[in-house]
Amino acid sequence: MSKEWNTRKSLLKRVRDSSDEQAWADFLGYYENFIYHILRQMELNTEECNDLVQDILLKLWKNLKSYDPEKARFRTWLGRVVRNAAYDYFSKAKTQSKLLEEERAMAETICSTSASELETMIAKEWELYMTSYAMERMRGIFSGEALNVFSMSLDGVPTEVIAKRLNLNRDSVYTLRNRVKSRLIKEVHAIMKEVEG
Repeated sequence: MSKEWNTRKSLLKRVRDSSDEQAWADFLGYYENFIYHILRQMELNTEECNDLVQDILLKLWKNLKSYDPEKARFRTWLGRVVRNAAYDYFSKAKTQSKLLEEERAMAETICSTSASELETMIAKEWELYMTSYAMERMRGIFSGEALNVFSMSLDGVPTEVIAKRLNLNRDSVYTLRNRVKSRLIKEVHAIMKEVEG
């Protein structure tokens, strides 16, 4: 195991140490966009998402020391922080009577979202986010041809058509697709271990 792997694997532990600025930068790299995507799934607009992402990151920075992995997975805990921040945001706006009709509907949606619905949404979004992140890493591992084969396969293009378009034989298409798929699965698992500890 490489030193980088050992360091990454303990990211959640490292980020709790407020003097480890690199850990916080790594944490932001993994989670900032993910939090934004969750908020967009809650149908918040871009400006609200940007404000809330900053608010949530501040709350995480302040409260990460209180996170207990024995009580909940990090993703579950993060989901609660996101939901509560969105709820607080709209509750505060509601008391200040600044909510427009559209914002009221969003606030009601957020308030009525159950913890299990939110956890399901977060789990699904997390899988998509991690797969996308892993695919970015794959670009440095595989040739464009291998990634094209895999991408076309995901789009439902038949093997024969892929072979013809890329001037490959069928066996090459199968081999390239399976190599990328196998490595992608490993990469997703590795990334999840890195960020979830």
